[in-house]
Amino acid sequence: MPSPNAPKPKLHIPITEKSSPFFSKPYNPSRSQLSPIPDNSPVSGFQQSSSTSESQPSSSDGGLDVDCQTPLLPSPGRLENGHGHGHGHIDRSYPFPSDWRNSNHNSALLTRLKMLLRKGPHPHNVLVKRVVVLLFVLGLAVLGLHTQSNSMSLSSSKGDFDSSRDPLANPAAANTEKPKRPFKYPFQLSTPSGVKHKTIYSDAHAQGKRTIDIASEPLPITASLRERLDAWREAPGGRGEVEGEVEHGGFVQWNLEQCDTISEQHNTHMIQHSANLWASVNRTSLHQYRTELIDHMEGVLDRGEHEGYGEGRGIVMVAGNADTLQRVKWSLQMLRSYGSELPVQIYHFPSEKPKEDDPIVNDLKELNAELVEAAGQQRDAKKNKSYHLKALAVVQSPFREVLYLDSDSIPTRDPAYMFDAPNYKRLGIWATPDYWKTSANNPIWSIIGVKCRNEWEMETGQMFIDKSLHLDTFLLIKYMLERHEFWFYFSDGDKDIFRWAMLALRKRWAVPGRWVGAAALPSGTASGDFCSHTMLQHDSWGEPLFVHYNLLKQIPSGVGRGFSWGRTKQMPLFNTWPATPATARLNEPETKPSDDILPGLGDVDCDMLADAQEDGTARAPAKEMIMRRAARERGIKVKYHGGWISALCIDLDYIDPRPEDRKEADAERKKIMEEQAALSPVPDEPASAPKEDADEEDKEFVGVIYPDWEQSPIEVVQWRDDEHLKDFESKIYDLGFKPSGPGF
Repeated sequence: MPSPNAPKPKLHIPITEKSSPFFSKPYNPSRSQLSPIPDNSPVSGFQQSSSTSESQPSSSDGGLDVDCQTPLLPSPGRLENGHGHGHGHIDRSYPFPSDWRNSNHNSALLTRLKMLLRKGPHPHNVLVKRVVVLLFVLGLAVLGLHTQSNSMSLSSSKGDFDSSRDPLANPAAANTEKPKRPFKYPFQLSTPSGVKHKTIYSDAHAQGKRTIDIASEPLPITASLRERLDAWREAPGGRGEVEGEVEHGGFVQWNLEQCDTISEQHNTHMIQHSANLWASVNRTSLHQYRTELIDHMEGVLDRGEHEGYGEGRGIVMVAGNADTLQRVKWSLQMLRSYGSELPVQIYHFPSEKPKEDDPIVNDLKELNAELVEAAGQQRDAKKNKSYHLKALAVVQSPFREVLYLDSDSIPTRDPAYMFDAPNYKRLGIWATPDYWKTSANNPIWSIIGVKCRNEWEMETGQMFIDKSLHLDTFLLIKYMLERHEFWFYFSDGDKDIFRWAMLALRKRWAVPGRWVGAAALPSGTASGDFCSHTMLQHDSWGEPLFVHYNLLKQIPSGVGRGFSWGRTKQMPLFNTWPATPATARLNEPETKPSDDILPGLGDVDCDMLADAQEDGTARAPAKEMIMRRAARERGIKVKYHGGWISALCIDLDYIDPRPEDRKEADAERKKIMEEQAALSPVPDEPASAPKEDADEEDKEFVGVIYPDWEQSPIEVVQWRDDEHLKDFESKIYDLGFKPSGPGF
């Protein structure tokens, strides 16, 4: 057992690590940062390091006591007294490198002098220590007298100005003086040193807002790409080693302000797949990721690539192998049967080009569809999907307005009318929701500088795009998808790359008038009573428009004509008055509100639903029915079943979206209200009440409907009762449709 008087062991840190700010300047808990940051000021940095070194307590062995605020450096005294490299060896160069005389000589002498003052060349040589102290005091006195003499000389000769030394009068004299070397930061600054410019965040304090809140807001639709890149670059989260920047953990705290209740709606596959990378990021790496994307877009801006957006309207698809081309053919046959005349381009990898004598080539030509080779692109052998062709196809297409369709997304009617939908015309892009929400821990929020949004992820099987407004967005998406091996750590496939690019450029998108429906088999399977295999996406008014059968094609057998689709679980439109307890929001108005000036059905965008509270208030105002939708969508939960003894199926469930403390408070309030209602007298009705007039029957409801969060608003509708769906299955099977296939 070691002696209690034995010296404390010292941890040796290599000389290359001693320069790290985490050793030379420990974290000061009084600062606002969440972790230690190098001080950018050379003056304050010197003062702090000096005060720190002088205030360190000494231990009995001549070393330093080790605590959380002390750099773990070995004792110079012990090394110089023979405890260096090997027995009896005295390392008198410590703590300087072997070529210290060729480096900063003055700095080395000053450090050596400090060591002599503290320890001396030998612990018993008191005379030498006293001599050194005396010489140091005399040096300070001489320096003080010299400084005073210079100041007196300057004051006495203030009126005797030598014009020959004036740089304006004698430029040659100015050039002979060597300029002082300016201070340089040890890292790359997002803004050059000494340059101050006004940003959208400059007035955050005056507006009573935090910088992160302003950074999470959209810019006007008319904002330039230059303005969008500047806002992104200066947003918190990925600015690097600058004063006031937080680490990833600090950004997660901001994210949890809105995304702390979405654990039941998480994309758990993303968390499992990417957890290690997410845990390894810091300010420096986040800054590198952000800067890479911004630098690419700076090049786009310099070259003017975002200005060549084409003209006209058309449909763009991606397909290559035999299965996907056949699915494209069925989709186009359905489109032409509705009378659609939009031209179509189908992009594929060079390696997937069909032979000229392949019948599919002639079939597609007859459907006014053109096969386009994505020159220079190669299929990822590790992926089943042509992920990175989506954005490239949109960018390279000659159309200004594009309807992008996956090969397995079939319209229920001619979709051309959606180019005139109010929300698409207002925002220039329309996209559909997915079943999942993004975790607050995902570092992508820091990279784009936007606080976590409590909203559904994006499903990109169908999109309407105006490239004159969003070609820059798709150039960013294209860049990220071409590097999908890395960026898919932050997105489950290509789908949410589109959302990240929109948010990074401070843009917003239009959404359908109803949340995605789960279209299912007519009956249950061995693993459950409801088996959904298709995402039913609706138009801006909430009517079914796209049948995206992404899981149906993976069912190996058991489906066919009459057994493929039959019913859908979906959310209501919330357009009835009054609401029911299952559709009501908190603080329902007593009378029907006059909210005609607010956007509603047909003009819904993502901000009207994002970060919704129990009363339906979200990031943007909307009509009463949209507020109910926003409040009630918070309780949707998607679950899987099957996949081992039957088809892989999806089902929808509904959960109470309130946090536990709110549940308890609401239960207590409800109990009090019921007790008060029980004590109130109930008036007796007359024996024969007169018949109400027709006007009285139509009298508008007045009262308050209280929400019952445990009641599910989800409804099940039959395809046979919907005018757009009742004949869909028979029509597509008449074309030779086969639901399953190995291709994606």
